[in-house]
Amino acid sequence: MGDTLTHLPELSSVTSLIATVAKHLSPVSHFVITFRDYSKALEGPNRFIPVKSDESRILTCYLEYDEATVQVHDILHEFNEGAWGMRVSAYRKVRLAPGWVKDQLEKCGFVVAVGVGLSGMTRMCATRA
Repeated sequence: MGDTLTHLPELSSVTSLIATVAKHLSPVSHFVITFRDYSKALEGPNRFIPVKSDESRILTCYLEYDEATVQVHDILHEFNEGAWGMRVSAYRKVRLAPGWVKDQLEKCGFVVAVGVGLSGMTRMCATRA
C-alpha cells in the first residue's frame, strides 16, 4: 500500500483500516505500507518539495501544517505550445508519525519491521503472527 494511509481523513480511520486488515489476513501474511512522515512540520523554504521535472513539466508541492493534517498544494508548471502555464490544486493529508503507526499495527497483533522506502518514505512490513 503506497502513500494511501495519509489520504485517510483522520487517525481513527487509520486505526480502523489496520484493524480490518488484521481481521482479514490469514496467519503469516504480510501487510506492507509506505507513507511520508509528516509528524514534524517543515518550516520556511523546506516546505517546498520538488517532486518531478522534465523538459516540459515541473511539479512542486508546498506544505502547510496544522495540528492533525497537512495541506498539500501541488504546483504544476507545463510548457505547452511555446509558453509555460501553471495549474495549482490542493488537498489535505493526515499527519502520521512512524512510531504511532507501528504501535497501531502491534496493537492488532502484527510484528513490524520498519525501513526506508522510495524517496525517503517510511516503509513498514507488518507480519501477522
